Parts: sequence; structure tokens; C-alpha cells
Amino acid sequence: MLDAAATSTVEPKTRAPPLVPDVEDIQRGYERLDCEERAVRGTPVRLFTFPGGNRDVSRTVVCLPGLGASGRSFAPMEPLARAWNLLLWTPPLKTPATHTPLQWNLSVLNHPEAGLPERFALMGSSYGSLLSIAYALEHPQRVKALVLVSPVASVRKVRRLALTLSTLVRAPRPLAYVFAPTVARVLGGRWLPAEGRAEIVREARRLSSLELMRRLRDILAADFLHRLRELRVPTLIIEGGRDLLVPPAAARDVAAHVPGARLEFLETASHLPYMSHPEAFNACVSDFLSQHPD
Repeated sequence: MLDAAATSTVEPKTRAPPLVPDVEDIQRGYERLDCEERAVRGTPVRLFTFPGGNRDVSRTVVCLPGLGASGRSFAPMEPLARAWNLLLWTPPLKTPATHTPLQWNLSVLNHPEAGLPERFALMGSSYGSLLSIAYALEHPQRVKALVLVSPVASVRKVRRLALTLSTLVRAPRPLAYVFAPTVARVLGGRWLPAEGRAEIVREARRLSSLELMRRLRDILAADFLHRLRELRVPTLIIEGGRDLLVPPAAARDVAAHVPGARLEFLETASHLPYMSHPEAFNACVSDFLSQHPD
């Protein structure tokens, strides 16, 4: 009689994510998204959605990612896709010389070719929060709710050195093997899974160094703090208690300037709470959106 242990099937080990993946090596958990490429003002824009997700346009949430990220970074928000039409927007990879990246993204987002509903909720993380604030100020009639994650409203309130060092995720090989994983760990914190860290590195490396630096200059020139009181839209601010780029005091300052803003801290999260703490993050967002559906 054969030994049962000898005949058992040995499960193959899951391959560890590479420290610096190829740009087409989408990481496990981030590949389950549909991707549509739209031509807006002559530039390609990638828009990710969840297969089988809600498609009710009245429940649309447009999600804008951070400095070098894509809409794929919001993949851990999949549980929310049952109730909300999540459109995971990716800014164009290249900005024309006639515009700053901030100006170009605002123009592209508001262009009819973007195909966005007349009104929608808007979520932005880090650089995406800067875009979200600027868009809500410029087009208040289109934004019915605002979610700001690790909010960037004024360069005076972020750590310039840490922000500048974050661009090292785009360092050329072989320097990338030294800098990129460290930067990803700082951004995501200790609780971000290895797949999430690899995905940050992978997507950032799609951008040219010039484009990354131009977006960084947008942040270093930003100062919307004095205009936040103009916002008249329900606003949720989510901040990681261990964010090394946008300190918790900065999030409190943003919340103090936005009329009626709700502030939520995820104490053990860092700069990317939707990737590192998806359950707590999704619960906060779901509760907020359900209170402001229209």
C-alpha cells in the first residue's frame, strides 16, 4: 500500500514578486481589471474598471491615483464595485509642453471625450488629491462628493525631501534595485504586501523621468490651502497615521479648512492606505458615499 504522504500533491510555491518588475509584469491581485483606452484631446488615457461591477452612472466614483501610479493601484477597492461604478482613471503618460501636468489633466478630465457623467463623486490620492481639489474648485457643479486620501493641498504642508526622494522609484537599472523597493516600502508602510510594492514600482517605471519631475513640480508649486473654504461639497479625508510624505498634521489642516469635512485616521497605515489597509479604507469610503449618494 502506498504511503498517503508519498502520493499527495505538493502545492507549487507562489513566486515572490520581483523587486523591480518589467512594466508589463502586472502583479497578482492587480490583474483582474478591464482596461479601456480612450483618446481625449489627442492623448491616450487608460481607464480601469472591475469586471461585473456596478455600471449605474448615477453612482459613479472617479478615482485619481498618486504621482507615478495608475488606476490599477485602486484594485484593492474591488468590494466597493458591487455598489458603486468605480472608474479608475490613469493620467496621460505624457503632458504637452504647452501645459503643466495639472493644467492638462484638468482639461482632459473635463473634456467631453473623457466620457464621464455630468456629475460624479471624485476620489484622489496624493497627487490625485491635488487634481481632485483643483477640479472641484474649477468645476463645482460636476462634483457631488469628494474623497481626499493623503491630501496634498499646499507644499508647505508636505515633506519636500521625502516627496523628492520618492521619484527615485524611477531610477535607471541597476540603481533601481537599490532605491525603488525602499521607496515603495516607505510609501506603503510595513503592512503593504509585496505585490503592492512591486506594483508601485512597475507602474511608476512606465513614466519618463521628465514627466515624473514635471508632476513633482506641480506639487512643489501647489498652494490651494487658502481656497479650500470655497469647497461646498461633502468631503471625506483619509490619512495614514504613519504617512512620511504627508504628515497627519497636514491632513488635519486640510480638514480644518474644508467646511464640514470628515477626517478619518488609519493609525497604522502610511501613504497608500487603500493598498495597505483595504478593509478599513473601504469601510470608511462606503459609509461616507452611502450618506451622500446624490
